[in-house]
Amino acid sequence: MNKDNHLAIIDFGSNKLRLCVFDNNSSNLFLGSKNISQNDDLEEYSNSINFLIRDAESKISNHLKNIIVLNDSPDIYSIDLSIKKIFDQQINFEDIYSSVILEANQLIKNCYATKKIIHFIIKKYVINEKEYLDLPHEISGITSLILEIKFICFSYEKYENILELFKKNSLNVLDFYSTSLVKSFKYINFFKDNKFVGFLDIGFERTTIILFINQKLQFLQNIPIGGNHISKDISNIMKLSLHESEALKKTFNKSEIDFSYDETNNDENSDLIKKIIKKNISIDLLKKVVLARIEEIIELSFKDISISEYIGSKENLILNLIGSGSKLFNKNTLHLEDKYNFKEINFYEENDSEICQAGLEFEKNFKDKFFQKFKKKQKKIGFFQKFFNFFDK
Repeated sequence: MNKDNHLAIIDFGSNKLRLCVFDNNSSNLFLGSKNISQNDDLEEYSNSINFLIRDAESKISNHLKNIIVLNDSPDIYSIDLSIKKIFDQQINFEDIYSSVILEANQLIKNCYATKKIIHFIIKKYVINEKEYLDLPHEISGITSLILEIKFICFSYEKYENILELFKKNSLNVLDFYSTSLVKSFKYINFFKDNKFVGFLDIGFERTTIILFINQKLQFLQNIPIGGNHISKDISNIMKLSLHESEALKKTFNKSEIDFSYDETNNDENSDLIKKIIKKNISIDLLKKVVLARIEEIIELSFKDISISEYIGSKENLILNLIGSGSKLFNKNTLHLEDKYNFKEINFYEENDSEICQAGLEFEKNFKDKFFQKFKKKQKKIGFFQKFFNFFDK
């Protein structure tokens, strides 16, 4: 937590900004959001940031100076590096730990000059030829050290563009994280009894797959396909506008033979839904369109993963669907092909506050420090109650 009285966290999404302000006791003082209509319009992003910041400052009666940014895009990916050191004589671990981390960090920078390291995670320690998944509390003199490190990287150009938007709004970016990563670190605590757990975060125009083994991050990958591509498919196949297709997708409900609307509902989409229903849209055709795209998303997400190396087979994996693009699975039953025979598939509907809270917990509990001797202990959060199976076995 920074030295100011408030910590602001913004989820910088492709079609929505979410801003949360916390006090030093982690209490939520402000929550606001702003939809983005053109995700390639930096001016719209800047104006939206300005709107949210000014709104927050008026609510908390204080000026915000610092902010933590959460972001996801297809440009975020991981690089694995193993670095080994042999010493002629016994040496104290704390005397060389930070220098080894800095050396590994510099190696990545030298080899990937166009990438920005936004985070790193140590997957394994091999100290005097003995393996540890977590850093032991007591370490005697060592003669050999291997660190297996996963670096999370982002396009340096995009990183600088995002930072510039906040500078224009007089905000200093303290840290920059992957939204999917911080959410997965929060949610993995609810699966302590499960060895193989995956999160498929379906965003607006990208999907992130993250795999954990025994609570340790093993794999992270992005693909440039998300929920907006499902809307585009519906638009193309059913000859609807993209706006109509998005509204149609949001009304998708397994309990109805056809689409329906609540006559008493006066929200902005009511008239649009009535118009769409008159076109006699086939729910069977819609399901086929949606299923074809979601199978492609799963196929591409797992394409570069050696299943045998990580989890043996998909039957061992609990796969959890998160992200705004997965919301249509909340009330629907869709049957995947047998080749997607996961142990369990769950849907979890997040809210804006939860996403920002995940960023707060990551900043406080999981953030690696270059010069810290030991990692902070992870806090217990409670039982994960909101997951539901949505596929019939």
